[in-house]
Amino acid sequence: MVLLSDSNLKTSLGAILLGGMICTGLSGIVGMQTVLYFRLFTRDMTSTKIRVAIVFFLDLLHSVMIAAANYMYFVNHFGEDDVTDHVFWTIGVSIALTAVITVCVHLFFSMRLFKLSKGNYWITAPIAVLAVARVVAAFVTAVELIRLKSFYEFGVRFRWVFTLGLVLSAVVDGLITISLCFYLRRHRGGTGRFDHILNAVTLYTVENGLITSVTTLVSLIFWLVKSDELIYLGLHFAISKLYANSFLASMNARKSLMAQSQSQSTSGHRLPVIFPTQRGLGDRSNADQLDLGIGTRVHITVDKTTDYVADDMHDNASSEQLSADQKGVGMSSRA
Repeated sequence: MVLLSDSNLKTSLGAILLGGMICTGLSGIVGMQTVLYFRLFTRDMTSTKIRVAIVFFLDLLHSVMIAAANYMYFVNHFGEDDVTDHVFWTIGVSIALTAVITVCVHLFFSMRLFKLSKGNYWITAPIAVLAVARVVAAFVTAVELIRLKSFYEFGVRFRWVFTLGLVLSAVVDGLITISLCFYLRRHRGGTGRFDHILNAVTLYTVENGLITSVTTLVSLIFWLVKSDELIYLGLHFAISKLYANSFLASMNARKSLMAQSQSQSTSGHRLPVIFPTQRGLGDRSNADQLDLGIGTRVHITVDKTTDYVADDMHDNASSEQLSADQKGVGMSSRA
């Protein structure tokens, strides 16, 4: 039995409670984005729809585990002095689910990066390996937590495993964000037409990478500095939700980019941008294309209009003018 101070007990229970509430709110956003996706992109490929459905199901299962863990902490074991040191099986399962959702999102963006970099294995392969290693560390963490049933015992024996998982997650986030921004910047043409879309996608990529990596790093800091308090665990509850929302937001962002591009195409100095990733939208042979790394391929088509005057029309006009002049001369001679 591990004796905990009254302050540590309140801080840990408060972190679990607040983490569960934030987790529920973010899960609601995931559900909203999932519904929005299936309403907006009815013609997406079946494999893409299955991927979205899997992420939603894993997120829902994760929320169930967090709710069950809160019930065990605040109802079943209410009043126990060492309740915050006890690890319930639902906590271990939630950590494993977080790892699965994280690797799904990491591999998704790695594939986008692979296409954007035109098949650069030297960049995407190490990222994929690190993402898989992060999952292995998380599964070891989940198994050992369930087996030991104590945060204190786990910290003594396997502290490095959980630390390694969080570090790898933050590193993969940083590598993906930097690489995507690098290749997006390389595709800038300096014309201001297509660059506007690239700037929007780059900003979106940076924001998503910062949200997930900063949350992971803050959780890591509390784990290393205040491992006797479960603040890191409350933050860890939200990590999987942020990854799920990042993935779904990248899918739904295509709609806003299309609307923005279509509104810009109405003005004379903007290029029309087409997103033919949905079934039923054909490719254009004379269009330049770029995979933006978010599941959207942008095609730019330039329409040219040429004004001309046919030579025969000019000859006809000249002959008509000559006939009119001859008639005028004849009428003058008769007079």
